[in-house]
Amino acid sequence: MAFLFDPLDRNPDLFTLMWVSGLLLLVGSVVVYNIAQNRYRRYPTILALHEWVFWPVAIAWGITPLLAVIHVPLLLLLLVQIPALGVVLWATLVKFPPLIAAANDEIRRRRFVPPPRREERARARPTPAGRRRTHRR
Repeated sequence: MAFLFDPLDRNPDLFTLMWVSGLLLLVGSVVVYNIAQNRYRRYPTILALHEWVFWPVAIAWGITPLLAVIHVPLLLLLLVQIPALGVVLWATLVKFPPLIAAANDEIRRRRFVPPPRREERARARPTPAGRRRTHRR
């Protein structure tokens, strides 16, 4: 339990892991966020989900390298990371699945074109080129 309260400089493997993973996850989340903004610009529900996932990840993993460099205890890092992970999990598993399902239903409803109705077969009408014309005499 003492390792939770020790500064990160006493465990060099954990120190390196935290600041490198912080930078990599921050850069990765920015790249994924920018790609998603372009790809899903017509789907506001999915964009809102990306916003809810991006900001906790960007904030938590953005300050992780700073906290690792100033040698804070691991407990403080976990106090930043765990709530961010909780927000991300809540958004992806609780808040947005019903909203995305409703948006998908609406998209399917807009794209669906019902087949033409054919209750009764009407008498075939000749085309204008196929009519027989009688000449008046």
